[in-house]
Amino acid sequence: MIIKLDRAYEVKCSLGTIRDIESAYDKSFFELVNDITKMKTEEQIKLLYIGAKKADNTLILKEFTDKCEEYMGLGDLMDYLEKYFYGLQYPGLSDEEVQNRIEKKLQKSRELQRNRDLIG
Repeated sequence: MIIKLDRAYEVKCSLGTIRDIESAYDKSFFELVNDITKMKTEEQIKLLYIGAKKADNTLILKEFTDKCEEYMGLGDLMDYLEKYFYGLQYPGLSDEEVQNRIEKKLQKSRELQRNRDLIG
């Protein structure tokens, strides 16, 4: 995934990144996803930084945060976080492929719920 600030920053989306995120926050990845709206902007930027640092180990948090604050708006941050979370779950897939997978999972979930309602 690429974040465009003063330049393009690669953000690594892999299980290793998820492990680093969980270690930094001492929470599971899915707990963090559920709590994202409760996090301060600084913590949300740090989530992106962890993936960017994984791609470029010379990157410094303060510099990355400064660039985010200078070049990003809140809507941009939310868009990047959404794309990041999808990328961490489905690395290497296009946005369209991710959406197709999510739609299939939602459809399957609705079918299971209908079956439970019919049985129960």
